[in-house]
Amino acid sequence: MDKIKHLLIHFLQKNSSNEELEEMEHWLKETANRRMLSSYQKLWVWSGQLKPRKPQIEFETIWNKIENQRTFHIPRHIWKYAAVLLLCLNIGWGAIYLFQQKNQSTLSQSIEIAAGQSANSIITLPDQSLVYLHPGSRLEYDFGSGNDSRDVFLDGEAYFEVEKDVKRPFTVHTSKADIRVLGTKFNVFDTRESEIAQTTLVEGKVEFTTNYGKSYILKPSQMIELNTETKTVQLNQVNTELYTAWKDGKIIFRNESLGNIARKLERTYHVKFIFENPDLASAYEFSGTFHRETSIGEVLQMLQISIPMDVKRTERFPEPDLIYLK
Repeated sequence: MDKIKHLLIHFLQKNSSNEELEEMEHWLKETANRRMLSSYQKLWVWSGQLKPRKPQIEFETIWNKIENQRTFHIPRHIWKYAAVLLLCLNIGWGAIYLFQQKNQSTLSQSIEIAAGQSANSIITLPDQSLVYLHPGSRLEYDFGSGNDSRDVFLDGEAYFEVEKDVKRPFTVHTSKADIRVLGTKFNVFDTRESEIAQTTLVEGKVEFTTNYGKSYILKPSQMIELNTETKTVQLNQVNTELYTAWKDGKIIFRNESLGNIARKLERTYHVKFIFENPDLASAYEFSGTFHRETSIGEVLQMLQISIPMDVKRTERFPEPDLIYLK
């Protein structure tokens, strides 16, 4: 274990020899080893990249939680910074910064990141593009040496701020479409479970290509929605804040049907809505703004003030809670 620890530390310090890089490449073929490297990367970055904020709860409480969860030895000062980060997570944010070594040119691997259910993740890709990953979403990428393009694979929702590189186009691949860009800001929603895929452009230009080969060019403030069930595409001018506010910890509704609201809340909270009265989904509209820290129970109470309905909730942890509306 000591040998692996030193190998990892050299890797993170960008001091690996060619022999050590070859050993790392062989070692990373195991899934468990890739997870261990990811854990070290997070702690390493937290210790030097994040500026600590004043804790909002007792430091010792979080410190004890960290100490109880340690599975391998890491210097105490690194855990201290990790604890500070966990304190920041208590306001609803998670931050992950992944990077590549300068001398890692011979080591190429696919990186997969899964955001937890309770917080966004912020990811800086090797080309310095920024990604906000929605809770419950997954992102995979491989920017290894020799690649003449930048390809990421998304299942869920993410907001991208892409660094421009004319020689290496950036493409987001989802289960239903490909979104090709050079440098721009845009939001993508596409889960394998949903029949809906959406891309909302904030600035720049993107090309949205469906899996059956039809392409559309988006201009700023446009949102394209693909429905694979009805085989229809809609391209509309929208208020982009309604589709990107989640990255800032807000949920915004503007004259939206209860059905649409339920779908958005399912993406934000670990819940599933069941309409016992199907007409309820389209019979009422609601406008309002919630912060991510607002519990689903509080959101439902506010909705009930405006919409006459009965709400019943069945807890199913770790499965999504069921919320019945009638």
